[in-house]
Amino acid sequence: MWNRRYVGGYFSVEAALVLPAVLGVYLFLIAVLLVQYDRCLLEQDLASMLVKTSNHPGTPRQQLEYLQELTAAWDREQYLWIQLQSPHFTIQGQQIRLEAAGEYKVPVYGSLTNIGGPHRLELTFRLYNWDRTALARMLAGLD
Repeated sequence: MWNRRYVGGYFSVEAALVLPAVLGVYLFLIAVLLVQYDRCLLEQDLASMLVKTSNHPGTPRQQLEYLQELTAAWDREQYLWIQLQSPHFTIQGQQIRLEAAGEYKVPVYGSLTNIGGPHRLELTFRLYNWDRTALARMLAGLD
């Protein structure tokens, strides 16, 4: 008459234990990927500033002022996870050096382990700004 099938309660117990662990791993991976995205974006911003500064005609002091203008116009709101600090830049002879740092936290596991942070991300770029004529002569072997 009644054809009932009984299912054991072990499935709901397994789901209650496994599902939060899987979701925790997904959240951790998303946080790590957002930090990686911000790191790539920071590298591109710094490289762009350096190339623009190296192409700026003028003395090293004028290039430094131009780099300060670029840094002041730098949009720090586009970063999703990293809290950036003010960059440090120097121009010495033919070398332009730009350093930037930021901090980030991994909030998913912050209360469970000590990997929550804050973690520090530091990037340093150096660009040698050669005079184009002198560089061409050096590469051609004329000097």
